[in-house]
Amino acid sequence: MAQKITLKIEGMECPNCSMILESMEDKLDGLLQVEASYHKEQVKVEFDENKVTISRIKAEVQRLGYRVVDEG
Repeated sequence: MAQKITLKIEGMECPNCSMILESMEDKLDGLLQVEASYHKEQVKVEFDENKVTISRIKAEVQRLGYRVVDEG
């Protein structure tokens, strides 16, 4: 079943940051859509909860060099 979350991200400074975070869609099985905005410092993620967990998504954000500061 698909779920949606919005993550508040620290460290996003430019359009490239958005592109880097959106690249998660190709790296993690179960991500259906990733939409990042460096202006809002957030990432909206739609994912299949049967294939990937929120913890795994957050870990990938950190691996890419950013920090999740809030989840909504």
